[in-house]
Order: sequence, then C-alpha cells, then structure tokens
Amino acid sequence: QMSQKVAILDAGAQYGKLIDRRVRELNVESDVLPLNTPPSKLQGNYAAIIISGGPGSCYADDAPEFDARVLEMGLPVLGVCYGYQVMNFASGGQVERATKREDRQEWIEVDPTSPLFAGLEPRQRALLTHGDAVTRLAPGFRVTASVDGLTVGLECAERRLFGTQFHPEVDLTDSGAKVFSNFLFGIAGLEATFTGANRHQAALAEIRATVGDKDILVLVSGGVDSSVCAALCREAVGPERVHALHIDHGFMRHEESETVEGALGKVGIRLR
Repeated sequence: QMSQKVAILDAGAQYGKLIDRRVRELNVESDVLPLNTPPSKLQGNYAAIIISGGPGSCYADDAPEFDARVLEMGLPVLGVCYGYQVMNFASGGQVERATKREDRQEWIEVDPTSPLFAGLEPRQRALLTHGDAVTRLAPGFRVTASVDGLTVGLECAERRLFGTQFHPEVDLTDSGAKVFSNFLFGIAGLEATFTGANRHQAALAEIRATVGDKDILVLVSGGVDSSVCAALCREAVGPERVHALHIDHGFMRHEESETVEGALGKVGIRLR
C-alpha cells in the first residue's frame, strides 16, 4: 500500500510546525524531519515532501545541508520560502541577495493554470518574508507567481516540483489552505484519511501491541498529555490493568490535585 504521509524537511523555519498543522488540518499525516534527511530515509515512507522556510541563504558557504537528490526521487515537492530558493538553486538556477528585504503582506499575481494555484483568483494577498530572491530560473522551470517583477512562485510540472516565496501556512496568506489542498490532493494524489477517529484507533492498537499482557503504570501530572495517555491506556487494556499514580509534590495549584482526581475519575481512572 502506498504511503499517505508527507515529510516536512525543516530548514529552521519559524513557521515549521504551522506547516505541519496545516497539513494535518487537511487530514493528511505528516512528520517534521531535518532538512538534511537523505533520500534513503524518505523513499517508500513518504508520498510527498514539503521543504520549509528558514533563516539561511542557500548560496552561502554555511548554508544548511540539503541533499539535492531529494528532488530527483520522483516525489512531488513543495518548497516554501527557503525551500523554494534551495529548490531552484539545487536545480541549476540562481538565488541572490535581494535589493531590499520583504517582511509584509503583499498583493501578488498568480497563474491559475498552475496546478498549485488551480481555482484561485489571479490576484492574491500573501505574506512575503525574505532577504534573498530567485534571479534566474533553473532549466525546466517557469514563473507561476510574481509581484512587481519579482518571481515569487515557480514550478517544473513535469518533475512535480513547485515553490512559493510566500508563506501559504500563515493566515496573512488568504488562500494558503487552498494552495496546500491543491498540492496534497491535486498534485500528490493523497487521500484525506488521517482523521481523529482513525488516529484514536491507531493509538489503541499501538498500546495493545506494545503492552501485550502486562500491566501499565502511568504517572499522571494532571496535564493534557499524561491525562490523555492514561485514558487511552484504560480504553486499550481495561481499568484493572492500568495503575495511575499522581504525586502531590507540594507545588501544585490550590486544590489542583483534587481537580485532577475528579476529572480522571469521570473517565473511570482511579488515582493512587
């Protein structure tokens, strides 16, 4: 069965986790991985790749390490900001220091004939944050978005390589969700199957497979993570095999331990 997961290669982006969130909001599973992840770790495990933004310059001597063979794997790739620049640079194009830095919302022109911008109006508002610019396209690429003569979108549709200088993951880009939807479903052909319901069942199955016939000791702080973990363990193996321990160490908020005990009691977990 073909993988339905997306790899997000993180170049040090301030919005890296936001890309992850946007993908998951579209019910597609994603993993955030280092930018220098080699093709051998990606092939067969992921169906598409997103390369995030980042503070570096792809032409600099100290540029973050990136394996250009990722672009030759045949998987669809979306480059965002730095990811867009390194895609062009690694493919034989040119990226240089821009005459001025951009950190603002701009009206840009997009080409709706590009599969990445299918269904969008030609004029869009988007967030641009960059100090570098694509000054020469790599062979086989074409411009798909621009602002004041500056290229802010490109593609090599034959190789399923797409890039945006702007940030589709932020709210200041009006049609960002549609851009991700076009990439994930229209270009990569993924299915929106990573829902809350199947994540729930997958968690229960993993707990049962890991625990076997043993009992489970759960240390419960009262926070979301440990409380959800305790509730899932109870559902997976039954309350008689789950031993939940909460320690009031003297630094809890006033009556917080009692609140924790009461809340977990409502889902059938008795603290010790």
